[in-house]
This record gives sequence, C-alpha cells and structure tokens, in this order.
Amino acid sequence: MYIPQSTYRLQFHADFNLSRLRDILDYLQALGISTVYASPILAARLGSTHGYDVIDPLQINPEIGTEAALTEIAEELRKRNIGWIQDIVPNHMAFDPANPWITSLLELGPRSPYFEHFDVDWWNEHPDNYGKLMLPILGESLTSVLDSDQLRLSFDDLGLAVRYYENRIPLSAASYTGVLTNIIDQTSDPEDKAQFTRLLVALEPFALDIAGAANPDEWHHFKNQWQDVFLKDKFRLTLTEAIEQLNDNDAFIQELLDKQHFRLVYWKKTEREIYYRRFFTVNDLICLNMQNPTVFDDYHQLLSALIQKDIIQGLRIDHVDGLFDPTQYLERLRNLVGSDTYLVVEKILEEEEVIPNEWPIQGTTGYDFLVQVNRFFSSSTQSDQLSKLYRLWEPEERSYTDIVYDNKMFIFRERMQGELNNLFRSLETLKIIPEANTASSEELQAALAHMLVAFPVYRIYDNQLPLAEESLQLLGKIFSEAQNKAPQLSAAFDTLRAIFNGVPDKSEEVNKNTLYFIQRCQQFSGPLAAKGIEDTTFYQYYRLISRNEVGDNPDHLGMITNELHQWLQSRSLLTMNATSTHDTKRGEDARIRINTLSEQVDEWTKLSTKWKNDHRQYCTEVAGKCYPTNNDVYFVYQTLVGTYPFHISPLEDNYTERLGNYLEKAVREGKANTNWSSPNADYEKSLADFTKSILSNADFLAELTDFAQPLARKSVTYSLGQTVLKAMAPGVPDIYQGTEFWDLSMVDPDNRRPVDYSARRLLLEQFSQDSDTLSQARQLIANPDDPAIKMYTLYHSLQLRKRWPALFAESYYQPLKVTGKYAAHVLAFLRRHQDRFVLVVIPREVIQLLSEDSYFLLGAQWEDTEVAIPELPAGFWRHEFTGEIVHRSETSLPISAILQHFPIAILTNQQS
Repeated sequence: MYIPQSTYRLQFHADFNLSRLRDILDYLQALGISTVYASPILAARLGSTHGYDVIDPLQINPEIGTEAALTEIAEELRKRNIGWIQDIVPNHMAFDPANPWITSLLELGPRSPYFEHFDVDWWNEHPDNYGKLMLPILGESLTSVLDSDQLRLSFDDLGLAVRYYENRIPLSAASYTGVLTNIIDQTSDPEDKAQFTRLLVALEPFALDIAGAANPDEWHHFKNQWQDVFLKDKFRLTLTEAIEQLNDNDAFIQELLDKQHFRLVYWKKTEREIYYRRFFTVNDLICLNMQNPTVFDDYHQLLSALIQKDIIQGLRIDHVDGLFDPTQYLERLRNLVGSDTYLVVEKILEEEEVIPNEWPIQGTTGYDFLVQVNRFFSSSTQSDQLSKLYRLWEPEERSYTDIVYDNKMFIFRERMQGELNNLFRSLETLKIIPEANTASSEELQAALAHMLVAFPVYRIYDNQLPLAEESLQLLGKIFSEAQNKAPQLSAAFDTLRAIFNGVPDKSEEVNKNTLYFIQRCQQFSGPLAAKGIEDTTFYQYYRLISRNEVGDNPDHLGMITNELHQWLQSRSLLTMNATSTHDTKRGEDARIRINTLSEQVDEWTKLSTKWKNDHRQYCTEVAGKCYPTNNDVYFVYQTLVGTYPFHISPLEDNYTERLGNYLEKAVREGKANTNWSSPNADYEKSLADFTKSILSNADFLAELTDFAQPLARKSVTYSLGQTVLKAMAPGVPDIYQGTEFWDLSMVDPDNRRPVDYSARRLLLEQFSQDSDTLSQARQLIANPDDPAIKMYTLYHSLQLRKRWPALFAESYYQPLKVTGKYAAHVLAFLRRHQDRFVLVVIPREVIQLLSEDSYFLLGAQWEDTEVAIPELPAGFWRHEFTGEIVHRSETSLPISAILQHFPIAILTNQQS
C-alpha cells in the first residue's frame, strides 16, 4: 500500500493550476514532501476557488488543466518519488445548469438517465412541486419576478432556456414543441413549414409523456438538428422574432413554466420548505444518492481510471458523514481502488469517539490531532480565571452546552425546518410508528427535533438491525438529554425510542423501513451539528477563540502532559496529522498566539478591560442599543492578538481590508446581531467603524504592540513545538500550503491567499547550503519575528523523516519521564526502530517562566530538569536543529543540555 511520509495540501483553481504546480516541484522535493495532497480537481463551477462545487466528475477542471497535463505531472512526480492524494466530493455536486447531469434533469425530467442520481423528493406533497425540481434562485417571489419581466425566454447554442439575470435555465423537451408550433403557425412558406414540421416530428419521442429513460445520445442528436436549422440566418431571425413575441405573452410564459421539470422559488423559501437534500444549508450544492450503485459507478469513472494509471495513489473523502451509508460507500470504494490505495476520510471526531473498525481506511485527515495539540498548548490551570474574565464581557447565564443546544435547535427551526418536515413526513409515510404511540404528530415532530439536536456526535453508522450496542448506549444518552430539555414530550420520546432501538421483530418491510429512517436521520444530524456549532456557536462564544476550532470543544481548556501521552500512544501510524486546513477557523500560529492569553490571564484582564472602557467612544448607539456588542468587541481584541502582522507591514499584508472582511463574515455567521439572510447594515457598519477607529488610534496600537508582540515572540516556542509534534508523532504530517511561514490567516477565503514560493525557495536554498547548523540556529532565535525559524524547524523535521522512513512507518510512541523543577513543562517521547532512535523534547506553559526581555527558555534556566531515557545501545545524541552532540549518562539527559541553544529538540542516536 502507498503510505505518504508527508503531505502538502494545495488549493487548485484558475490562478494556481497544474502549470503552477510544476514550478514548485523542486521546492516541494527539497523541503522533504513525499506527497502532493490536492484539493478537488474535477470540473467545477466556473471561477471556483475551492473545487467542492463539482459540475462534471468525468473531466478535469479545465481552469486547472487537462488529463494529459495531469499525466505529465504524474510522470514528473514519479521521477521525484512524490505521490498524489486526491480530495474527492462524493456527497454533493453544484446545483447549476452548467452541471450536465442537472441540465439533463431539467430537459428530460423523469426520462433523464440521471433522474435518480440526486437526492430529490420528486413526489412530494406540494401541489406545485410534485414531480419537479425546486430551483431556489429568485430574489423575490415568482409573481413579482414575472410582473417585472425579470424572466425571459431565450435561445443560444445550447438550446432553449429561461434567463434570470446571470442564470440560464435549460427548458424541457416539451418546451421546444410550443415554440416550434408557434413558428409553424406563423410560417407561410411551404418548404420552411415542412422543415419545421420534420423537426417537430423528431422531437416527439422526447416531448411525449411516456415511461422509460430517454437515450441521451438521441436527445443530443435532436438538439444538433435544431441548431442546424436555426443557425441559418433567416431561420435564426425567425426564431428571434418568435421568442420576442412569446416573451410579451404572459399567458404563454406562465404556461411554459408550468410545463417545466423545475419550479422557480424565492431563495429564502428553503429555510421552511425544501424538496432536495443540500450540503448543510447551501442551496446551490445538491446532494447525491451515492448509495445507488449506478450513481457510484457513474461518479467514480475518471477517478478510477486515474488510480489504475497510477496517477493518483490516495484519496481523501470529503464529508463522509453526509453519505446515506458511509460504511457501504467506503467498502465499495476500497473494492474499486484496490488494496494499495491510501484512503483517509474527513471526519470530525467528538470527545471519545473513534472511527468505526469496519471502515477499510487508513485514518482521518487529522482534525483530531489538531484538537489535541491545541489543547496541549493551552493552559491546563487557568480555565476558571478565563471564564471569570469572559463574564465581564458576556455575562451569559447559559452554559456552553446550553448555547450549543439552543443554536442547533435554532438552525433546525429557522434554517432547516424544511428538512425537519421532510424527515417527519418520511416517518409517517414509512408506517413505522408503533401502534402503542399516544403522542400527536406535532409532539412527535418536536421530539424528533430535540432528539437530533441532542446528538453529541455527528452521527451513528449502523447499516443493519439490531443496532450495535455502542449505538444503543449513545442513543440512551441522547434520549435522556432530549427528554431533560423537553420533559413534556415524554410520550413522544417513548415512541421514538422504540423506533430507534431498532429491534428486528417486525415484518421485513417494517424492519427495512425502520433502518432506512434511522440512516436517513443521520444525514441531517451532521449538518445540524456543523451549522449549529462550527458556524454559529463558534461565532458567539468567545472565552478563548483559539479553541473555537473544527472538532474542538471550547468549553474545555488545556490538558496535562500525561493525557497527551496516552492519546498519542493509541494513535495510528497511518492517519494524517493536521494543524491547518482549508476549513480551519484561523491559522495554526494565530491559534497558538491566542492560546498564550490563557497563560497571561491577569495581564490580559487588566489590558482588555482598559480597552473596553477607553473605546466606548467608538461605539454607535442605534435604537437605544450600543453597537457593536461587548462580546464582538472582545472577539476583535483577541483576533488582533492572534493575527496582527508584527513581522511585516500591515499595509503590505493588506491587513485592514482582510480583517474587515473577516469580521463581517464572523458576525453574520454568529447570527446574533446580523446574518447572511437579512444583513443588519447598521450593525455591520458600527463594527467596521469601531475597528477602523481603534486601528487608527496610536495609543491603542502602542499598547497592543507592547503587550502582544512580546507574547507573539514567546509563543514561537509553541509554534515550533506544534511543528515538531506534527512531524514526529505517530501519523503522517500534513502541511497546508504556505504554512512553512507564520500562519496568521483568518477563516476562508483568507486562508486561500496566494503563497509566495519564491521567498520560501530562497530561504530553503540558504538552509541546505549552510552546513553550520549551530550558527544558523543561533541566528534564528535572535530574531523570533522572522518566519525563517519555523521553516527551518519544519525542514529539518521532514528531512529526518525522509532519511529514516522505516522508523516513522513502523515505530510506536514511547513516553519518557521528566523529572526536576520544571518537569510539568516538558513533553518528551521516543520513537525507536531497530538500532535507530529519535528523542523529542517540547516545552509547554513556559511563558510565566520567562523573564520580561527573554523569549526562549534555554540552557541553565531549566535548572535540574531532566528526561529519563530507557536502556539504549551505547552512543551519543545529535541535535537535529543545532548539530550539537549531547552526551548522556546511563539513565537521563539534562534539559539544560538538550535545549541549550534552541527551544525545541529532536535528538537522533549516533554510534560512538
């Protein structure tokens, strides 16, 4: 099996395509990267910057390159012994007529070969939506749109369509009949009439309401015939005149819309009514019925071919929790790609949750690693003090868990009510409600909402009855929590409990329907968690915003060293270790900086509350309220601590504009004072004005610099520790593009800014050409603002993995005991394989141990702190970052010797 040594995540789009990748291959190879980890490269919506809005899974995105170009890149990578992991999106596609599968649905309806490919409730209860695809693209009601003539019949080289601003919506085959009939009625020339009539006859097999899938090739042939006729100048004029007349005929336009396989609606309607499954609450991403074998086969044709050609060696599966049956999907995928393909899934693991044992994968994309590292580099003792400070800013009576519960319920009621209605309608239609039920329909639907909101994890994965014991235990806790929140629904919970217990003692049909309903619910518990927690609560609860991260729980703070030891001992060698991704809420070094506030709570309390009083003058009174709120102001201050570019000119970093865009997105996501659906312009302006005012205040900037810049410099030890831990711990280190330098980015799209590879390449050349590592190390720590120190640390860590691949592929994690005065401030562990050993030393919580003008804890400052070492063959240790030789006694190594000239250490054994 292909196993990467290290991965480098690249975000492909029009401005960074395969040609641009070729330009940095020398750099990636020199850095020590074994595997390119590519964002989705299948054809996506025009101008896509992320690739998750796939329109055609059967071709490479032309904005990125071609299959031939990809093949050439693969040959080049093979020469360099570099592999390729490809991010794929099996849950959804772009809901866009540019998607040929969607176009086929719009033109052929039930006769389209793709009619069952998308998760659409075609035969729903709505009289106007029955048998139609809901298109929520209108900016107001359809009546208003028609009254103002915003909808126009048109034609182009692709055929007939309705135009609504930039939207082009293909018309059904039957629509061609109406237009042709109108043209024939107004044509006097017998030859012309005959030609149009022949075209009308050719249309009959598609326009008639008959059963069976239409042949897409024959439909394409008809459209070619249509174009052949109306490309002629005189007939193009005839068609143009006919279209203009029909656009003035309101009755015809209304009749035309009635004949379509779609229904146009106001986009906000989906908050209450929806008849297709979307990705989270994104209307223009429509989900697939990937559990259907035909859909699976159709979607993976190109990907399978690329794997068979050895162009791709691994796959990353996006949003695996959105699939109807993740286990079934992963088993099919493994059978398709074979046993040698590396497979990882994007999966949020909550608390004690683990990946199902039956999944034939190598692990996850590493959010679980990110969470543990984030906790480790937070204070393990200051949780209460931080909470006390936060109550000065936000005197919220509710607990964090209550806020999460309320926000998830808000999402269900205000953004996903349509999904809830569909789930309950499915429950009733499937006829699985026990006869003993005494609850009303309203009570059952309310109980279902509470039950799904109470899920502490994204979902369960059972695909047969009875459910696994672990799932039943989890469901017991879920029902207990839900009933505690809504005790008045006790009877309804009893009914749902009977259904979800999944005891297969009913008829085969009832058992089948029960399992279907349980699995169906799981496709919505995940989006509910993501929208309620990551995209709402994380933008409301600001005790320490660095902990508001994907998969994390900001209600918890730090951990003691032994907890991390225990977690890493159980970690797979094959899973990915990530610290930044395209989805993280802020850059890895911004998180580290903000985490340091947990070690400076007293100082931070004094300064932030001073700012609070000083800056009241910049607040705006609107309708008796002070904008922005204290909570959002506190968010701004923490964001500045984490992201202000002390190492570069803010103007050069375009910082003010980036910050403004970020804050607007943050408060809209929070939904407390403004939101995406109905933006509060007054509130957003007040926040923008407040931020500009404080950043224009010289006294504030001086105070921010005096406090945060030294803290940023002292946090360098933790950033380097995070880098080393990612590379040396069990797992495969994943480097997100550009994070070789300080990663102070904010949430997307800020974290997808262009990367300056020329600067990184130049620095790497300097590292590789200078053999005096001790001199380099001393120079680097003399300037902790310079991102060179981080890249240096990463470079040497990756070079070691490249030099000793077997050690990292086969050796496990061995905690080492630390003794002495500062033992609690050191993480030390060993990786060993045959006669090779790697010893890692990483400090933590050292800020309070540093003097005012010192940024690193080095040498004698560690006093009597030592790391105990097991019995190892005779020899000595080489410091990978300084080149120093560290001699050992038989039982221990002093930290003062290990960290004499560099704040982090990787020691490798050398034979004497």
